[in-house]
Amino acid sequence: MDLIKELLKKEKKLHFTLIDPENQSPKEAGQRAKICYEYGTNAIMIGGSTVDDRELVYRTVESIKRSVDIPTILFPNSSRAVSENADYIFFMMLMNSIDRRFLIEEQIKGASLINEWNIKPISMGYIVISTSRKPTMVERVCNLDRIEGNEIQKAINYALTAQYLNMQCIYLEAGSGAENPVPNEMISAVRAEIEIPIIVGGGIRDGKTAREKTRAGADVIVNGTATEEDCSKIKEIIESIK
Repeated sequence: MDLIKELLKKEKKLHFTLIDPENQSPKEAGQRAKICYEYGTNAIMIGGSTVDDRELVYRTVESIKRSVDIPTILFPNSSRAVSENADYIFFMMLMNSIDRRFLIEEQIKGASLINEWNIKPISMGYIVISTSRKPTMVERVCNLDRIEGNEIQKAINYALTAQYLNMQCIYLEAGSGAENPVPNEMISAVRAEIEIPIIVGGGIRDGKTAREKTRAGADVIVNGTATEEDCSKIKEIIESIK
């Protein structure tokens, strides 16, 4: 089952909430997920750039699943962040990494766990776009072939590669706490060239910006930092895209 396509059959645009297990207790994560669920978010992503504590991820997922009845999707930075109690996992390749670890090694380490625990994989081409003066956490952790916000053809090339590798979606990511989101012009250009769903996240802090991204071609908007700073903003963002 292609979860994102199935959800998009019901709603034209989607919102996913990203919860980093390291940024709050499992109980607080469950409470945050419930608030976002009540506002209309479609799924809860669990992960972060530095999470490597499987027990913490497990307890966070457990708390979230007690609080909401929507899909839980692992968004792992490594095989150590794979937890058996999640519904789905973004089985992703960091397309513009030049580090073999993020291209294939962690995926190999986690594959047997995903199979054993029957977690449903969602293949993803993960593309990090550099939009901030200071590197975001994902840029600091991963060794990247940088894609600046004005390097549109470069982003298209990576997106097409993901599609040709038969991935189910791509994620254009500015990074947690990014100063600026992925430019609308880049999203529109990528949308014109590929057919698979486009997820966009990083630096989206209000409804107006989120609406611009969906009009440009984003199918899914992701918020992480915004849920930690002010959950009420999520209501505004979700209402604006739906």
